[in-house]
Amino acid sequence: MERPRWNWSLLAPAHWPIWLGFGLLRLTARLPYRLQLAMGESLGGLLRRLMKSRVRVARRNLELCFPEMPEDQREDMIVRVFKSMGIMLMETGIAWYGSPSRIRSLVTLKGFEQLDQAEREGHGVLLLAPHFTTLEICGHMLTLHPAMKKAGLYREHGNPALEWLVRRGRLGYADAVYGRRETRAAIRHLRNGGLLWYAPDQDYERGDSVFVPFFGIQASTTASPHQFARLGKARVLVMRQRRLPDGAGYELELVPWLDRIPSDDVEADCRLINETIEEAIRRCPEQYLWVHRRFKNRPPGEKSLY
Repeated sequence: MERPRWNWSLLAPAHWPIWLGFGLLRLTARLPYRLQLAMGESLGGLLRRLMKSRVRVARRNLELCFPEMPEDQREDMIVRVFKSMGIMLMETGIAWYGSPSRIRSLVTLKGFEQLDQAEREGHGVLLLAPHFTTLEICGHMLTLHPAMKKAGLYREHGNPALEWLVRRGRLGYADAVYGRRETRAAIRHLRNGGLLWYAPDQDYERGDSVFVPFFGIQASTTASPHQFARLGKARVLVMRQRRLPDGAGYELELVPWLDRIPSDDVEADCRLINETIEEAIRRCPEQYLWVHRRFKNRPPGEKSLY
């Protein structure tokens, strides 16, 4: 896949803050790792003070998903969630501009022999990866395993400068990236024996969806994984990812095949996916992106949860 084409309009003054921000990320990409973590935590504290509406969304999500958790523990969780978001920004710089050998030294891979097996048997793999704050750096780490050509499906950004940077950054380590209007190309990638990384755990405005439980709450859940697995003739895996404590790096684990997907029951497939994602979140809930309104759309007759 070709890199995104340059257009001089991307340097318009309206885009200067974006270029400045990513320029700073590039400068920090080769700093000592523990220093990057500390800087990210400090940045997260600033984000928590500035992003009041997102704090409210995170608080409401935690109330809904962990009703048994005492209020003071949920507030502490919010602090840790935003620290993790700040680290996420630093990790984006590492993933896009850092040394591949250094990135390799930070990761432990588990269960990746399943990709070798799929490649030997001529199957593509649909890899479902929830929206953890480690998404960007673990996306790079995923590509360090040699089996299969690897691509990602993502939601395009409305800002052209940000879209150019994101697409170029991800093509620095992935074989291809596909926007949500490029589903046919993504399906061809699967049929040709590639791996497609897709995050199915947000409440998308478009596309087919069904209401199935997520942390015990009916949540609008995209049916796209069912369709990709069926049309792409692909096997389905879930990737669990987490940032290890004390600067020890990252762990990526591939959950064994979800062999029941695709079945004849779309709702059953979506329910199984949500259960698997929920299990992954419970392992490190402070690293999940709780600032998204996961329960935005409601079943007919139900009022908003926000």
